[in-house]
Amino acid sequence: MYPDKVIAALNSKRRREILSILVKEPMTVIQVLEELKKRKIEVKYRETVYRALERLVDAGLVEKYYEKERGLCYKLVVYSVIIDLKKGNIERAPDS
Repeated sequence: MYPDKVIAALNSKRRREILSILVKEPMTVIQVLEELKKRKIEVKYRETVYRALERLVDAGLVEKYYEKERGLCYKLVVYSVIIDLKKGNIERAPDS
């Protein structure tokens, strides 16, 4: 994991909210958009959610894959991270 990419990805309330949504189950962009609206997170465009998800993928926190019936889906792959300021790195925390 690249520290700068992870920190930049987490530096957004919307992206952190998306991570909390994906904890439940993998979802499509439209499903994430609907969940954000249910949580009263203002999002006007589907593309905004897509870009946020792609940023999380680029940071290594989320993975995307294709499912025949649903299309492109996103799932959370890192449930917690450890930021070591002394070493200057970020690592995946052991899953509990």
